[in-house]
Order: sequence, then structure tokens, then C-alpha cells
Amino acid sequence: MRLGTKLLIISELVLLILVVVILLPVRNEMRQQVIGDMQNELRAIAATAALQIDGDTHHRAVTSGDPESTEFQAIRDVLVDVRESNSPQEQPQLALTAENIYTFYRSESGGLRFGVMTQDPFLGDPYDVLPHQAMSLASGMPYASELYTDEYGKWISAVAPIRNSADEIVGLLEINRHAEAYFARYDNVILLTSAIAVVGLVISSLLGYFVLRWLILRPVKQIHDGMEALGRHEFSHRVDINSQDEFQKLADTLNNLFGQLNIARSIQSNFVPKQLPQSDQYHLACRSDPCDATGGDYIDAFKIDEDRLAIIVADVTGHGLGPSLLMASCRSALKALASIGLEPGDLLQRLEEQLINDLHDGRFITMVYGILENDGTFTYANAGHGPAMVVSDQAVKQLGSHRPPLGILFDVPEGEPSPFAQRETTINLTSGDRILFTSDGLSEAQDLGDEQFGTSRIAHIAGDSRITPDQVITSLHTAMVSHLNGREVNDDVTMLCVDRM
Repeated sequence: MRLGTKLLIISELVLLILVVVILLPVRNEMRQQVIGDMQNELRAIAATAALQIDGDTHHRAVTSGDPESTEFQAIRDVLVDVRESNSPQEQPQLALTAENIYTFYRSESGGLRFGVMTQDPFLGDPYDVLPHQAMSLASGMPYASELYTDEYGKWISAVAPIRNSADEIVGLLEINRHAEAYFARYDNVILLTSAIAVVGLVISSLLGYFVLRWLILRPVKQIHDGMEALGRHEFSHRVDINSQDEFQKLADTLNNLFGQLNIARSIQSNFVPKQLPQSDQYHLACRSDPCDATGGDYIDAFKIDEDRLAIIVADVTGHGLGPSLLMASCRSALKALASIGLEPGDLLQRLEEQLINDLHDGRFITMVYGILENDGTFTYANAGHGPAMVVSDQAVKQLGSHRPPLGILFDVPEGEPSPFAQRETTINLTSGDRILFTSDGLSEAQDLGDEQFGTSRIAHIAGDSRITPDQVITSLHTAMVSHLNGREVNDDVTMLCVDRM
């Protein structure tokens, strides 16, 4: 066999191996991303829908056993509204059908029975408790199943607990959706990528070893290095290809992306106050670290007037470019509302009204907004945000929620008291008292054993009166890095600490 033929075969094998090495991780990552996106979407829909169902009405509906009862129809109407509002017209393959949304209630034997549904009811039929349902019943939190296959195809389901007026779990709302529609685009990308790979192999057999090496492998490696640098958030990296072909265009596109992400990160970094307002009454310190190029956390402190100081920490669901744009919109609207002197509870309500059209696809914002006055009065409103705490006389008290996160609508049935009747809380701070707001990226940071950092560690450090707010922030960050033990954080981490002087 001639040397040229041997070199050609070797080059083809090298390219084939390279294609496989690149495609397999991308294929698996894309598949897991599709599954993760489905789980997050269905979990958010289920959680929001469950909040709209009155557990007492649901209990009466399933107890009566009559699908024609007023209670049964009321719950069914809620399910129909949820089904229709989460069936995009532009993507009919993702529509929720009558079989995709229904409720369960607990049977006396400890299992589940079918409750209300929008199709012909199986009211009272027994149903085995599945793992994600058991976890939701045990924890009171919404859960999504893993991808599973039955005779009707591939599915993912999500459940959320239904609670009565006594805050007891009386049932489960479940939503499921076909996975095929989600995987269709993924399969097309894989097919297209595979086709391109095959064409590349055929062309390379004609071009030969030297053409392959100098015109293909070298630019591919540079682009691969650029993609890895992108994954490491090294936005100063540049791909240097001057081949006057598609590789150069791709390199230019990557370089432009690096530049745009660098600008976006720079702009968002300017949202974090470089100089916090200080006074004889208060000492402030803060830190915010996005886990991607941009993040969905918002932190701020600014003077409303000479006697009042506003402090804010907020967290948009998710991280990356989408949440960062929503956060920027939230920041602008909040500052405009704060300038007209609204109290914290009213400000959160008005802010939600302005942002509600942008809060879709399961997006919501947790936020705690407070006003510090020179005399030590602190008034705050908490929209489902934590950890948030105040330290007084070495005792740590969590600042509870006054309302759900912005974007999660909570309808109280007529005639029943609202669980969120108190819109805000006022406390009096004395010398040495401390306020600490953080995002859940800190408390939920997991080590290699999946143990979370937790609020107890945060409270322990915050409760140390011997250290300043700057030292509190530094100590929390150091403790978190030590806890991670080399593992990357998977959410933005933001901290704001205030001491009453």
C-alpha cells in the first residue's frame, strides 16, 4: 500500500474519531438539556396551577363523587384554564390535551386515587404512588419525573401539592407532556450534524492528508479551543483564523460573540453598586457573582432622600442572558417606583403590575425590598425571597414572606382570608443590629456530596458581632468556596449586609 494511501486512511480515521468525540458529548448534553427544560417548565406550570386550586373545594368535589357537582366543575374550570393558557398556538404539537392535566387525592390506604380531570372522569380509581409523587407529598414541593416510556410514547410528568385552608396537603395536581415534540428539533440537529460529518469524510478522502491537516484540522482545533474558552467564560479569548473561508466567518462570529458577552458582563457588573451609600447610621457591604456571563440576581442600595435608604436583593429564576435582561427591566422599574416614595408593600405590587407581561414561561422574581430610616426604623416587604435575616442581641431571626414571588399569582377564594394579608413589616433597629440578604445561590451551593451550604451556616457567620459587614461578606464567600471543595456553583450568588451603627 502506498504511503499516500496510508496517510489518507490515517487522516480519515483521525477525523472520524474527532467527529465522534465531539458529537457524542454534544448529543448527550443536548438530550439532557431538553429533559431539564421540560422538567423545569412542567414543574413551574404545576406549581402555579396548584396555587389556583382551593384544597377545601377539591376535597368536597372528590368526596361527593359527583362529576356534575358545582365543586367538581369549579376545579375542572381551573384545569381547563391552565391547559389552554399553557398550549402555545404557534406550536400545536406542544398543546396540553384533556388527558395531560388532572388531580389526585389520598385514599385511606395511603395510595392515590384519581380526582378531577378535564376528560371523562375516572373519579376514585386507584393509582400507584410514583417516586416523584411520593417526594412531593413528603416535602410539600413540586417535583418532576424523569423521562419515561410507555405504550403511548415518551413522557415527563410534574406534580405539585394541593393545600386546603389549614395548609394541609389534600391532593396532587399532575401535568404530563409528550417528549417527542421537544426531541424533534434535537433529532433534526443530530441528523444534520451527522450528515455534515459524513459529507466532510467524503470530501476529505478527495483532498488528502495535507489538505486535511492544514485546511481542516488546524482551524477546527482553534474553533474547539474557542468553544472551550467560551464555556470557561474567558471572553478575552480570540480565534485567529485568516483562511478567507467559512472557518474565518465562524471564527469572526465567535469573536463577535466573545465581544458581545464581554460587553454584557461589563454592563451588568456596573449594576452592582461600586460605592454603597454610607452614613453615620449604617454601614453597608455587598457582593454579586453570576455563574454565567450574566446573571439573574439584582442587588442595590440607594438613598431615597436624606432620611431614607433603600436596600434590595432580588433573584430572577434561572441564569444567563434571559434572566439578566429581565433583571435589568426590573431594576429600572423599581428605581422609578422608589423615586415616588412608595412604601415597600405597595412598591412590590406596582412592580409586579409593570413586569407581569414579561413574566411568562414559568419565570418569576423573588425579592426583598426594605427602607432604612435614620432613626433605625426598618420597613420591608418580602416576595418569597430567602435567605433574609436580621441579627439582634446575637439572636438571628428570619424575615418571612409577605406575598408570593412576583409573577406567581395567588387567588384567594371569595370569603376566605388571605394568607398574605400583611403587606410589609416594620422593625426598630438598635446599635449593633445587622441585616443580611442573600440569594438562594449561596444557601443551595452544593459540595461534591450534594450537601447544600444551608441557612444555618449563613446565620452562624452573620451572627458574629465581632466582624464588620465587609468581613461578613468575605467570610460567607470563603466558607462557600471551602464547602464547594472544587465544585462549580450552579446559580448566581449575591449578598448584602447592613449594620446599624
